[in-house]
Amino acid sequence: SRSKEDMPNIVVVLLESFVDPTDINFLKTSSDPIPNFHELEANYSTGHMTVPVVGAGTANTEFEMLTGMSMRYFGPGEYPYKSYLKEKTAESAATALAAFDYGTHAVHNHSGNFYSRAKVYNNIGFDTFTSKEFMNFDTTETGWAKDEVLLEHIKDCLDSTEQQDFVFTVSDQGHGSYPEERIIEHPHLMAGGLESEEKNCQWEYYVNQVYEMDQFAADLVDMMDKRGEPAVVVF
Repeated sequence: SRSKEDMPNIVVVLLESFVDPTDINFLKTSSDPIPNFHELEANYSTGHMTVPVVGAGTANTEFEMLTGMSMRYFGPGEYPYKSYLKEKTAESAATALAAFDYGTHAVHNHSGNFYSRAKVYNNIGFDTFTSKEFMNFDTTETGWAKDEVLLEHIKDCLDSTEQQDFVFTVSDQGHGSYPEERIIEHPHLMAGGLESEEKNCQWEYYVNQVYEMDQFAADLVDMMDKRGEPAVVVF
């Protein structure tokens, strides 16, 4: 029922390996690792999400989110991105929004062929896909692309069309594995409370990545505000 002029840009960000560290009872941190998220939670819709995988398999969370189909429809160990969707098409949030004249874009700061995304995104209705091969980025101490690079590419997607856009983004910075020794020279915050120094180091590394992911989220919200266009941002 909205007029075309009122339809918002929609940016959905799947933050890989992101949790709220303050939900973890045994973990102690020197300060709030995600202050910007906590401010968003205090002012906007929020909740916990149940995902179909633990420890690996981001693409199946992504699949459920984009298509509305449950992994329960598939056999054990199935990855639709690596099987069905490599060859077949499916309806998704992208095809639904394309029907309303949205431009549809996918952005991911990892390899385009991982989980066959270069093929799959085409088969589920995305107009464009930008992967890390087209990005210049800083990396974490363990070699993953930092999420801040996603800002300029989300902006490029929004600038590339005259109409409203749907930009689906998968981040990468929180990815494991997590080192058992201290490798961050100047950490933003300290973490402890675990039974061994190795565990403390792993959690300290993780919460510092989450801290930077939180900064990226705040920068994205700020960027969308400054555009002055109606927008919905989902993390």
